[in-house]
Amino acid sequence: MDVINLVEKSAALHVERFTPGLSPRIWSIRQPRLRRSHLLALESRSGTATMQGTVIAFQSPTLLWLPCDYDGSVQIEAGAQGHLVAVTDDLLTQTIAGSAEALHLRRTVDRLVLLEGAKTSKGFAAITASCSMLASELAMPGRGSATMLSAHVLLMCLHLWRSLIAEEPVDDIALRGDGPRLVGNFLQMVELHYRDGWPIARYATALGVTDDKLHAHCKRETGVSPRAVVHQRLIREACTRLRQLDLPVEQIAYGLGFHDPGYFNRFFRKHQNESPGTYRRRARLSPGRLGPSYAAWP
Repeated sequence: MDVINLVEKSAALHVERFTPGLSPRIWSIRQPRLRRSHLLALESRSGTATMQGTVIAFQSPTLLWLPCDYDGSVQIEAGAQGHLVAVTDDLLTQTIAGSAEALHLRRTVDRLVLLEGAKTSKGFAAITASCSMLASELAMPGRGSATMLSAHVLLMCLHLWRSLIAEEPVDDIALRGDGPRLVGNFLQMVELHYRDGWPIARYATALGVTDDKLHAHCKRETGVSPRAVVHQRLIREACTRLRQLDLPVEQIAYGLGFHDPGYFNRFFRKHQNESPGTYRRRARLSPGRLGPSYAAWP
């Protein structure tokens, strides 16, 4: 029996094509600091997923998506073939944030998804095609590899979302009115302007709504306020730059739109419980455990 420990796979994106073998395979999934989601596209035979004491059995063809909060294992029987993908939450966020369907995709990748048989008919072939392209690009990277990889990760998420909503008898998104669309547009706007220091009132004006309406819908759809969304995006970018760039902390602060490096230090410490310098030193000592991003791609 082949046992593969996915904790040891430190890349932001790991894709493997498994072909029929003589013994079962087990993938051990653990979530230390490096938070990853996993997709199993099973083309033949059957398998089980054991998550937090619960065993889920499935028959091919199957799409199994495990969000980044799940620990456990995935086992497939001898003779099975398909793809397994592991992708960090940092990479997923960067990939889907600029999409018009960002809110729907975020909801999809944050939940456990199991689609079997006929439920996979429309999306299965498209997802396995993207898995094959990802595996090929990782094996033989070329010009534009990062863009190619990002595009196929996005396609994979889109087809997973489409396959999922096709099975839901009532679209709960529609029942909530224009909230999801408004928040999706807000998230796209944040991607464009989070370094510009826009107040929330300016986002609301650009979206054609009041501050209160934006706040109410954002809280309902994301669980946090618009200000928290902007702050989370700034912190995520700050962490990425501190890990990847050999620039002084002050220069990183200016690049993120902070006019006062001292305020940036206080802002970072408030959200990360440590200074930017301490975070950088810790990241350099254990880069894999703090979550690689595009820098970990070939």
